[in-house]
Amino acid sequence: MDLRETIRQHYLNFLNREPDLEGLEYYFIELKNNRIKISDLEIIFKNSDEYKSIISQKEIIFESKFSKEEIQNFFEKGNTFYHTMNINGIKTNNTRTSSQYQAWISQIIPNDLTGKSILDVGCVDGFYSFLCEQRNANRILAIDHEGFDSHKKISETVKKVNSNHFELFKKLLDSKVEYQKLDVNNVDSLKEKFDFILFFGVYYHMENLISVLKKLHSVVNDSVFLSGHILESENPIMYYYDQSDPIKNGSTTKFSPIVASPQCLINIAKSICGFKNAELVDTISMPYERTYPHVFSGSKIGKIGLFKFSK
Repeated sequence: MDLRETIRQHYLNFLNREPDLEGLEYYFIELKNNRIKISDLEIIFKNSDEYKSIISQKEIIFESKFSKEEIQNFFEKGNTFYHTMNINGIKTNNTRTSSQYQAWISQIIPNDLTGKSILDVGCVDGFYSFLCEQRNANRILAIDHEGFDSHKKISETVKKVNSNHFELFKKLLDSKVEYQKLDVNNVDSLKEKFDFILFFGVYYHMENLISVLKKLHSVVNDSVFLSGHILESENPIMYYYDQSDPIKNGSTTKFSPIVASPQCLINIAKSICGFKNAELVDTISMPYERTYPHVFSGSKIGKIGLFKFSK
């Protein structure tokens, strides 16, 4: 890896953004002239005001009547967790998503949800549901199709990265959030409408995305907040993986059936599914453990998009 790419990776890992040209050239010259070492970069970035600002703004803490010792004991019983949860200052370990990433997602959720109803689709451990409760939402329904019956059928390896600890966190937080094992394709069976729908990390698993978004449109009063992997393209395009032979066709970990460009998702939401407004709110870089065919550059860095679709 050349020096500029090394510097770029530090920007992505610590500041969640691409480097500005001035900063990239400054660190390149410093490294080239041996005034700093590559090992110094992490210290420099962690001591920067920008990094400290990101960390201070992005730590979401929940309160519980349980003691820190009790919470720690509960956390130690679980193999792994999907979401990072910080309860009374005690954080989960072995998580799939970081507190910084979750806080980045959470920027799209209104800070005051008083009197609002929320549907959290694909809730897993329920971080965003509990955050909405913390922000005074009146009614919150969290659903996930992985539930418990199908969970029993998957391999132990997959279970370790898809554990559902919703009920544990609900107990620790003395929460009133309702949970149902329900597939997103069946949301219309709820016979209920919600002010906001959270659709985080789900869309790219949908083989019938348009049908699903139409159903979400039919049960939302205000907006659907969506996040997920995106193609880096200005064109309205979709990448389809051949799931019939994932090893041969480049998706050895069953990445997903589809990945769309931002404009593709916006066009689907507005032109087909009936949303009046659709916008890309923000993007963030995401390091992958390997290269994937939908990342056309061949890089191990992908992009996550955060969208708002409103009626």
